[in-house]
Amino acid sequence: MPDDYAYINTRVRVMRTKLLDGRALDSALAAGSYQEFLRVLAETEFASELREATAEGAGLSELDRALSRNLFATTQRVLGFADGQARREVEVLLMKWDLANLKTIARGLVGGRGGEAIVEGLIPGGTLRPAALQTAAQSSDLASAAAAIAVTGHPLARAFRSAASAYAGGGRLLDLEVALDQGYYRHTLKVARELSLRRYLSREIDVTNALIARTARAQGAALDPALFVPGGSLDAGGFARLAGGDAGGSADIAAILEAPSLEEAEVAARTLLDRTARNVAVSDVEGVGIILDFLRRKEIEIAKLRLIGRGKFYNLPTEQIRREVQA
Repeated sequence: MPDDYAYINTRVRVMRTKLLDGRALDSALAAGSYQEFLRVLAETEFASELREATAEGAGLSELDRALSRNLFATTQRVLGFADGQARREVEVLLMKWDLANLKTIARGLVGGRGGEAIVEGLIPGGTLRPAALQTAAQSSDLASAAAAIAVTGHPLARAFRSAASAYAGGGRLLDLEVALDQGYYRHTLKVARELSLRRYLSREIDVTNALIARTARAQGAALDPALFVPGGSLDAGGFARLAGGDAGGSADIAAILEAPSLEEAEVAARTLLDRTARNVAVSDVEGVGIILDFLRRKEIEIAKLRLIGRGKFYNLPTEQIRREVQA
């Protein structure tokens, strides 16, 4: 397997042609029932994963498992194309889902959700083994969950322990999530050598800092300097100014800060990062950009199918589902 991107990108470009296009999604949206939606999906690249979902008596949990299996198979296939430094950098991209999963586990344990409910919310696209995630999700508290991740030797294990300690010290979920963010980006910047990947990560860090500032303000809390995630274009002073709505002249960051709600701020953040990934793919055809853009597109595809499936299962009006999908 190669440790350069020429071969990997050639294979990923082929995979990108198999993503569902607008016509296929419109067909799924136009389905008159949940069963018809499944029949539409069974005529796509998802056919092999849908057997359980189309069995008699199957529901949303079977659909979720099918979509999860497809995402996991896709990410593992991409990872399998690479070796050496390229593989380490692809792992960094996949580790974004590890970060999301650890946050999901932490939120679930803090909120008193059961292990089964937490597991259902996990995204099987990262580098942590499913067994380790399940053990952590079924733990009695954050410290036990952190210990379950620690035995894997995963790069985010130390960050998860720090996050658990941060929550124990102040009881604030924001502190926990920022500790995970800081650990993730510390690791990714250490691994990433490809220039376009470092540029993308810098942008992602700026977006993360803007969301942190937006969340702190929504909670009526002062913007603690300890919440700053280094590595982006902002320094500590620029981060402090975010609390007052100073986006440093960036209209994109301003859109996040000025969003009427946290949900709309997160939509603005996703839109910005999707556009950034597309731009990187165009400007870096021989680097990691093609892979980065493909993985984001794949994640969006899965998320849209989940939304459509739920809408059809609960017989929601098509236009309402369409608005949610386009949000």
